[in-house]
Amino acid sequence: MRLVRQLINVCKEAFKSLWRNKTMAFTSTISIAAMLTLLGVVLLLVLNLNAMVYQTGEKLDKLVFYLKDDAPAVDVNNFIKELTEDARVKKIDYISREDALEEFKEGFGEDVSVFEDMPGGNPLPASITVEMKELSQGLDVKNKYKDLPIVEDVEYQYDFISKMMRFENGLKYVGIAIVAILFLVSVLIMHNTIKIAIANRENEISIMRYIGATNSYIRGPFLIEGILFGVFGALIATFLTVNFYSYLFERINMELFKITNIDLVGVELVKNDLFIVYLCIGIGIGYLGSLFSTKRFLNV
Repeated sequence: MRLVRQLINVCKEAFKSLWRNKTMAFTSTISIAAMLTLLGVVLLLVLNLNAMVYQTGEKLDKLVFYLKDDAPAVDVNNFIKELTEDARVKKIDYISREDALEEFKEGFGEDVSVFEDMPGGNPLPASITVEMKELSQGLDVKNKYKDLPIVEDVEYQYDFISKMMRFENGLKYVGIAIVAILFLVSVLIMHNTIKIAIANRENEISIMRYIGATNSYIRGPFLIEGILFGVFGALIATFLTVNFYSYLFERINMELFKITNIDLVGVELVKNDLFIVYLCIGIGIGYLGSLFSTKRFLNV
């Protein structure tokens, strides 16, 4: 019971301090909210760029094996069977010469008179399109099968895909660096805020020490203040980020899809996760900033 009463008293002191220092509390909360909002913008930017890279990679990370016109059906079937059993392969699509011509007609209309004067009529080869499970595995599959007697040519956008993979990895490192910098800046802001709060309550703290208050009791209100700053900042940052992103999503996503056939990450998919991330980081910023300040300036 004594521990519970102490906890209640510590919480009361924290809320009293917030009320007495409303301007400082407001400034600290807005500072954390601004940092978290900026952090969220960076996270959403990195998340969407990674999603674009992934979606583009899914469309391009396909090998197309063009088959020779005289390729025996038995060899073609054996090749398809071997590809199907390859653990790296996600999907296989065989397109005959006739199907290739029909797809050409669908894409360019019925006017295929360009083929009429060609010897043999249909010049399009049969092909096998292979979709990979991982972006990095396509080159190995290409090298394994490119010299088969039934294969005329292989199409694979390896150089472009390699650049995309390097770009994606670079984005991850840049995102981590920015998050770390913003986190440290936020902790520093909270550290200075609590330092000011300690200076304003110096006399009160001296009296508390004189009457025998424990270190934990003295430090407690400042730690709770820091945590509350983080919670309030997280709520504000979530509101700002979600509404800002929803506004952009409604105006950009449809046009982007029309041009590139690529979707942005949906608002509903990130809203809850974003709040959880904000809350954890906000509480961490508030707690660490307060802890460093109390250890340095209270010597407790």
